[in-house]
Amino acid sequence: MATRRIDSTMPFYFSRRPELAGLDRAARRDVRRLAWQFAQRHWTLHAPAFVWIVFVLLHTRYHVVPERRDYLLITLAIFVLAVVNIRLHIFRYLKPARAMYDVLGGRITGR
Repeated sequence: MATRRIDSTMPFYFSRRPELAGLDRAARRDVRRLAWQFAQRHWTLHAPAFVWIVFVLLHTRYHVVPERRDYLLITLAIFVLAVVNIRLHIFRYLKPARAMYDVLGGRITGR
């Protein structure tokens, strides 16, 4: 049975990721941008936005949260969840993005 190596580097510190090792600043940006393009095609990236829209509609129609402060706190929590979700999705696609960058070089960024 094969064991997976657990990477101790947090996904929020992209500068320390082994996928970005040996690249200059512009190349790291290109790899992250490519990973973001891959991540946008995954449906779970959009889940927090869907949850927020449903929450706003329920609040508008049925006043599920009567206090304005509670409404703002829930909205802030959904926003933080969305940011974490985006970072985790980019982290997931760093390896394929680096592989594409290594094969094609800087020609893949569309600039």
